[in-house]
Amino acid sequence: MLALEITSALLNGGYALGLAYRRRWAWPLGFLGTALSVAVLLDARLYAESLLNIVYALLALYGWFSWGVARRSRLGSRGASVLGAVLLGAVTGLLMQKFTDNPRPFPDAALFAGGILGTWWQAERDRANWILWLVLNLIGVGLYLDQSLNVYALYSAVMAGISVWGWVRWKP
Repeated sequence: MLALEITSALLNGGYALGLAYRRRWAWPLGFLGTALSVAVLLDARLYAESLLNIVYALLALYGWFSWGVARRSRLGSRGASVLGAVLLGAVTGLLMQKFTDNPRPFPDAALFAGGILGTWWQAERDRANWILWLVLNLIGVGLYLDQSLNVYALYSAVMAGISVWGWVRWKP
């Protein structure tokens, strides 16, 4: 699993850097990196994170195609989408706590719901995605260290830094 974890982290790091530079080629890297993450996270019994990476792969396809067109659309308000993510995270956490052997259901669920929102905001080219990713990556550092996924913990720490850099690069 270590080789998959390292390869996935490198691909996803390339994805984040590509997005910070607003490059469309970043989306296929994100697709490949998240596809590899599914196996690693299933092995660690982080089920919501595994499901999240399947959703990421689908959103990477959406991002690839949406960034290929000149227009940008925004569906709903940030407040409504944040509320939806909080509710999704709470329900997911409760379900995992009750029905799975997930060792950390609520941080896993927070990363699941927040990750969907963050990737959606990236695909929609919303600068707020970088602030959300900063918070999510800091949560991820703790969760991954707790589960002895040290490469992913390091990756999340680096991604937190890239989130700050992406925020600066995406000046309005």
